[in-house]
Amino acid sequence: MKKKFLLFFILFLTSFSMFSKQVKIPEWVQNYKTVYPAAEYLAQRGSGDSAEKARNDAISALSRYFQTNVSANLSTTMSSVTTGNTIDERTEIIDEVRIQSQVDFFGIEYTEPFYLKSEKKWYCVVYLNRNDAWQQLKPQIDVKKNSFIGLYKNLEKEKDYFTKMELCQKVWECGKELLVDLGYGRIIKADAEAAYQNERDMIANVPVIFEEAKQNCSMWLNIETDYNRTISNALSQVLGDFGLSVSKTQIEANYYVNVEIDENITGNDPMSIKPWISLKIISNAGKTVYSFEITAEEKSIGYSLESARKKAYPKLTKELENALKQKLNSILKL
Repeated sequence: MKKKFLLFFILFLTSFSMFSKQVKIPEWVQNYKTVYPAAEYLAQRGSGDSAEKARNDAISALSRYFQTNVSANLSTTMSSVTTGNTIDERTEIIDEVRIQSQVDFFGIEYTEPFYLKSEKKWYCVVYLNRNDAWQQLKPQIDVKKNSFIGLYKNLEKEKDYFTKMELCQKVWECGKELLVDLGYGRIIKADAEAAYQNERDMIANVPVIFEEAKQNCSMWLNIETDYNRTISNALSQVLGDFGLSVSKTQIEANYYVNVEIDENITGNDPMSIKPWISLKIISNAGKTVYSFEITAEEKSIGYSLESARKKAYPKLTKELENALKQKLNSILKL
């Protein structure tokens, strides 16, 4: 009898001991910031009605933390640009930049999900060791840094203002990609990321280079034949809308917009025209920086040259307008 009682008692103690171990709540469930101090880790806790949901909630929380903080820092102040007697100073806000929704490539780790019976919830902590994450991110930053510096040096060497504006687009896009990774780096390990301040300053200087080039892209219109100044007025309007000045004389401009027109007149009564138009933007150094040409799809017929032109020129002018707008849109908006 005593032996049976002793065996029962031993089994009871063993079961009680196992039960006690099972219900012990991990410290990170109640205070994960103590277990994963901010000086060493980036950590977020998640919860849910299943282990998988708790883990996904933790990942989402960490991802949102990165997205919020990186997006908030994606801005660069543009230095003062002097134009005549005015000083233009603005802050460029970088938007529409790809922010990664997942951060697992930085070496993300998880705790084993734990079910808290009193709350009927699962909990999980996702965390990153700052040093380990930085070692994974740094090579990625350096690749983008080297690409950016190479493009920036080409931009500095370029002498033609119109071409310089085009290069600014490529340099700016490359710089924005680098800034995103630097944003992650600043969150992960700010002291190590600080070594890239020179690259940040270079990126901030791109809008300055762009504005200075734009201010020097003054245009003079050279149009051999223009029906009722239709083309001249349209092109002046387009250039002005994009902030480019139109000079009254060629000597005042750094570029001239050369427009050639061949009306291809046939017949007499009635007569028809099928105009061909060529537009070129040429620097004073003789470099053609943009060219475009179109031919009317159909002949315009009239009993006089005047009536034929009335039909043909509005359509051609619109096409010329649209082509120039498309080109300027691609280079004049950082």
